Amino acid sequence: MQKPIFNTKKDYRLAMAIYAIDNLDSLARDGKIPGLKKEEATELLEKLSSCITKMRESSMSKNLLLVSNLFRGFNNILSTFISRLGINWYRIAKMKDDYTAKLLRFSIFNLRSLGNRLKKAPDGSPIGAVKISYVRVLEVRKYPKNPKYKILKVTDMEMIYEVVTDLDIKEKEVVLFAHTPPIRVNGLVSEGIILTNENGEPIRGNDDNIGQAPSKLPPTAEKTLSDLVIKILEEEFII
Repeated sequence: MQKPIFNTKKDYRLAMAIYAIDNLDSLARDGKIPGLKKEEATELLEKLSSCITKMRESSMSKNLLLVSNLFRGFNNILSTFISRLGINWYRIAKMKDDYTAKLLRFSIFNLRSLGNRLKKAPDGSPIGAVKISYVRVLEVRKYPKNPKYKILKVTDMEMIYEVVTDLDIKEKEVVLFAHTPPIRVNGLVSEGIILTNENGEPIRGNDDNIGQAPSKLPPTAEKTLSDLVIKILEEEFII
């Protein structure tokens, strides 16, 4: 089987970066980004958008792209943007609106992990568009309005995420999580999905796996995540 060729114009990771910047730009224009004045936020985001657009149009090889002035500039502008937010941006945003806070966090984290996913995720596959890692389940709560669903708090040892699921998962288990754009489920907002195997069971790991991505996904998990990523990007006319 021929190995997929890296193509900047068709790369899902760069496409998702456009989606993330578009989200941040909309939030900035509505004054929903804590710590940043609207004008400063939109100016930084315009620069980020310009960097990503030029990357997509460049037709550079991946190795050249990662060491290019374009990519270096992108990371520098992103660092400035994140530093301007301060340390309590997520908590402040969450007090005002849960969905907005989670969309803000997805967008920032997705841009921050772009370089790592370009290096390590498979070329030509939609699954590289989002961060995938094993997480420990810290808490499991039943959703009072619909007992079918559970609200999980999970951690990759860097952040704690809220996930809504109907899977049979217990506290302290280690499961595989994809940090997607927030998903509305029965009035709740999930920060991603727990990936499952061919039997519909959560893909489980151990303590050593926490924070790490798997070397390969089962075909069913890959299809589920790929379909979700493609749907998001197609709806926004990015691919």
